[in-house]
Amino acid sequence: MSLGLGVVHEDFVDRIYEASVVPELWSDVLRLFAEVAECKESVLVATNGDSYRWIGSSPIAEKLASDHYSYEGGAERSRRLMKLNRPGFVSDFDVFSDEEMADIPLFRDLLSPGGFGRGIATAICVPNGETIILHAEGDLKRGKFSRSLIDQLDGMRPHFARSAMVSSRLAFERASTAVETLTGLGLAACAVGPNGKVLVANAQFDRAMGQMSTRAGDRIVLVDSRADKQLSSALRAMTSNKAVLSIALARTESTQPAILHMVPVRRSAQDLFSRASAILVLTTASNSVNEEPVLFQALFDLTPAEASIAARVAAGHTLQRIALSDAKSVETVRKQLKSVLAKTGCRRQADLSRLLTSLVPPHAR
Repeated sequence: MSLGLGVVHEDFVDRIYEASVVPELWSDVLRLFAEVAECKESVLVATNGDSYRWIGSSPIAEKLASDHYSYEGGAERSRRLMKLNRPGFVSDFDVFSDEEMADIPLFRDLLSPGGFGRGIATAICVPNGETIILHAEGDLKRGKFSRSLIDQLDGMRPHFARSAMVSSRLAFERASTAVETLTGLGLAACAVGPNGKVLVANAQFDRAMGQMSTRAGDRIVLVDSRADKQLSSALRAMTSNKAVLSIALARTESTQPAILHMVPVRRSAQDLFSRASAILVLTTASNSVNEEPVLFQALFDLTPAEASIAARVAAGHTLQRIALSDAKSVETVRKQLKSVLAKTGCRRQADLSRLLTSLVPPHAR
């Protein structure tokens, strides 16, 4: 049964987060993802640039991933995806010409004869230096992906990013206890109940008191008051899949800007984290940001268009200038900005500009 274009079922989002701590469920999630992407197979790849490991939607997908890098053009396909550095999904049609797809051995000898060659993927950088690639592969004869489909996949990307970050740091293997899971992440992390009470935490969490603390019955409190209000609101909305799930923490005199990722505990993952609503994972914003829109999208779950608008607002551009540059109406840009303000917890454009400016290291601007 098709999931339907433009519809992201809450059950699917639950399954994505369930797989974060129950990695054997990734194959089922990837089968659903391939269906949504109008493809045959999909794969989740973790790479440090030298080696690769993956989970596929089926043995066919995993064999395809294994063969992918042995063909001329396989590594180049991944390099072009990552070099484009786009905060969203990219298809082969964005990075290869028709002539290249007809001549490169990867497409000519492996993908096209097997009924594949219509790929769409996104690259997600995670804090341990690895890159996660979420890739779906379909029949080249179906032609280009529609803009509406790409928008739908971009909407799923933040959920996949948070879940894959947890799984990749656990090497796609299930930990047997909650403590073991949090320890294996290698990042400051804790599991919290619906009221924000810390149920279990790792040693790195205890060392991150510059960004957060516990008080009032072990409830987690963020030093950044704006972010703390956002966290409380997100925890209350956790069961609805409508919560803001990545919260930016502005820099202080003693800390770098950071991101608090909320990974909902769903379905069978609750067997491991009993009574927990979410796993909170703290990562530090990079000091070598090359593309501000990419950072802003990661921080606030913005769409690519919203991330671009946020970056330009931070640079002092007016709505009229943005609308003219993007060939949009001012009203369309204003609606997108309104969504950005809601996701960042800001009330005014000036507040947004100050917040974003504070998050980007000076030498990265």
